[in-house]
Amino acid sequence: MKKILWSFGAALALAACGHNSGSSEAPSEDAVASGSVAALIAFGEAQIARADADAIEPRELAGIVPPVSDVDEPAVI
Repeated sequence: MKKILWSFGAALALAACGHNSGSSEAPSEDAVASGSVAALIAFGEAQIARADADAIEPRELAGIVPPVSDVDEPAVI
């Protein structure tokens, strides 16, 4: 019986180690790139400037939502 309790306690402790409250989590790269036109351009430049850019698989861009507006003037680049 003690062995079962110790095993259960160890499993419970290991499961608790991976818990993250999310309060101190930094925004994702996609969220930062979606924040402003300047951030989107900086993201694109950083992807091009990567040393391994020609050797890695293409990056998924579905999480990036370009900051657009129907009423604002076009951004100056």
